[in-house]
Amino acid sequence: MENNLYLKEVKLSGYKSIIDVDVEFQNGLNVIIGKNAAGKTNFLKFLTKILSFKYESLNNFYAEFLFKNEKKNVFKSQRNIEIDELFNSNNLSNKVDYELIVDGKIIKDKKGNDETIIFDKFEKNKIVFDTTFICHGIFKDYLIVDKPYSFRIDNSKFRWSNDLQSIFGNPSNPYFIKCLTLDFILGIMNLKEEFDLDNFKELFKNIFNKTEKIKSTLKKYSPIEDIKFSDNFNIFISDDKETISVNNIFIEFKIDGNWLPFSSLSDGTKRLFYIISEVFENDENTHVRPTNIGKYEGQNQISRIILIEEPELGIHPHQFHKLMEFLKLEAQNKQIIITTHSPQALDAINSNELSRIVIAYSTSSKEGTKLRHLNENEIVKANEYIKEDFLSDYWLYSDLEK
Repeated sequence: MENNLYLKEVKLSGYKSIIDVDVEFQNGLNVIIGKNAAGKTNFLKFLTKILSFKYESLNNFYAEFLFKNEKKNVFKSQRNIEIDELFNSNNLSNKVDYELIVDGKIIKDKKGNDETIIFDKFEKNKIVFDTTFICHGIFKDYLIVDKPYSFRIDNSKFRWSNDLQSIFGNPSNPYFIKCLTLDFILGIMNLKEEFDLDNFKELFKNIFNKTEKIKSTLKKYSPIEDIKFSDNFNIFISDDKETISVNNIFIEFKIDGNWLPFSSLSDGTKRLFYIISEVFENDENTHVRPTNIGKYEGQNQISRIILIEEPELGIHPHQFHKLMEFLKLEAQNKQIIITTHSPQALDAINSNELSRIVIAYSTSSKEGTKLRHLNENEIVKANEYIKEDFLSDYWLYSDLEK
């Protein structure tokens, strides 16, 4: 992970309780703890918006990120609305000032709000990443997982599918679904054989088999024993072979020896699948991955930054322990930042990794949310707990969050 791009420092202001935040993160796993109403969720949501270049709902704000790999990359973005503009909604500026600095050299200093322009500058300077935000619960419109999916392919447009593109190109869709639809898109476009029912069935079977490689990980870290794509999907090819309709694609789950739809799983198992499938990197899929703005790049060119809001919610403590094992393992090749109220999450941190703990707190509404690392005295106490018991006990039985 030495040259893997990761978020080293964040400066944010101008979103709800995020008035003035300055915090450093580590490559790999980072754990943000803090009391209710400390602003942890506001921080993650704000961070996601900026990393995804989604400025629509942001007015007066400032963001500065330090990305680290073999270079020092600084990205600044801000929007300042004048007081007189507030009285005329037609004059509200949607322009964002942004600046990219690579090893001290300014690459971009221009007004604009087109995320593709910003992303192109990032790409040319090898700053390519994807941000995944996993919020409370599960994704609401969970196509293929919770809802059967159907799509159409137009052979007259180079075997193109607007249906698949709309799913893949929507950055708010789950990473797992975007990867799967990308496999469909590239597989169909690269199909050299004639439009033939058997050829399509073989293509989809290969894609299904690649996607199902996640099953061993699910079996190890969740109650899910196996997954498969339902055999009930249908393919219809028009007589002129100009259009193909694929209907009723969805996943089934094996629990306690029984095959079930996603809707029949417990809430905790659904949550585990959602988190694991979003974080898991399937090397059996195509060697390209989606980016924040509906494009794709080579797998080795993209660094992933994953933000998870309270992964312990609805999950049994034993299963949560396994989940933290999984996240710690996956964090070897990506950056994962979680917020949590579970002391058990700290047990994934070793004595030489205490800088991975971040404490969120708020002293007043005027100052807003603050983030800090453990001070020297807290590090000494933490090491004492690690030697005697568990780091989670330090959070439970001390003044760590005072």
